[in-house]
Amino acid sequence: MSNQKLKIGIIGAGGFAADHMEAFSHVPNAEVVAFMRRSEGPLREMQERFGVEKGYTDHRQMLDDPDIDAIDIITPTDSHKFYALEAIQSGRPVLCEKPLALTGADCQDMLDAAQKAGVVHAVNFNQRGRTPVGKMSRYIADGYVGDVYHVNIRWGMSMQQDVRPEVGSWRFMPEHGGGTVYELIHVFDMARLLNGEVARVSAMLNTAEARREFVDAPDGFDVVVPDSSAFLLEYVNGAYAVIHTSFVQRGEVPRRGILVDVAGSSGRIALNGLYGLVGSTGDNEPLNDIDPGPPYPMPYEQFVAGALAGDQSLIDTGFEVGLEAAKIVDAAHRSWQEKRWIDIER
Repeated sequence: MSNQKLKIGIIGAGGFAADHMEAFSHVPNAEVVAFMRRSEGPLREMQERFGVEKGYTDHRQMLDDPDIDAIDIITPTDSHKFYALEAIQSGRPVLCEKPLALTGADCQDMLDAAQKAGVVHAVNFNQRGRTPVGKMSRYIADGYVGDVYHVNIRWGMSMQQDVRPEVGSWRFMPEHGGGTVYELIHVFDMARLLNGEVARVSAMLNTAEARREFVDAPDGFDVVVPDSSAFLLEYVNGAYAVIHTSFVQRGEVPRRGILVDVAGSSGRIALNGLYGLVGSTGDNEPLNDIDPGPPYPMPYEQFVAGALAGDQSLIDTGFEVGLEAAKIVDAAHRSWQEKRWIDIER
């Protein structure tokens, strides 16, 4: 099957579909053959833009198409579970945009369904490959820093209306997974990738700009999700992570700033911009540029390989990974509500 092409149907052919189309264009044995979007006008525009012949306004029509091998879900987060379960029921492999779902319980349902049906599954934690974090994890696994002592992660975005007036209101709606906890769930996947499972969480969530106007909501509304967050994570192995996420951090041009820094018993390694790594190991020398090594595989290419082979083991970001990140999110919300540390249940 390795010589075949995986024919993919995208459910939710909106703005983020462009990112997925770009990613799949670099996977030789992948071909997007159909779009689904509920609004016919925007659907036809997307078909023309990307040269995709088939278009559906009902996902069930797409799932009835025998020429579609796999499904890619890029809808708002609150509908991920619904579409994923429908796709799983059809027997097709499923790639789902992050966050996998709005709660750990929903993620568990999705994982259980995929495993019961025996279908290949993946969640799109693309920052493992888009930033050097995945490459950093290789160094850590090879002992570059020794025993990890602490991890520091900061993800800041300039999302104020005067800075980015084009920002849509969905980022600040709880039903769409908005705010700096679920929307930036990448940081929890990074934390796990770099040093393993998290034992407990303490969180502080803040809404600095409590009322906003948006390009699609000019009258504005009261924001009930956090626009900045701080987390302290204790790992099972005794190390800890300090994480800060923000939508109100000015000076991030063009879109975001990501800093990751890991220190251990014999070294330290950190991101150097969007693509580089700096590090020091052994003697206590200043951080210097180090070879990031070969590209870290993106979920798109892993998904295609796993789907064609029918082999879940080829995918590092299965629904299990989405579930574990969601457990940290659930614990973070509960921690802030109850003003205490919350253990991660597993």
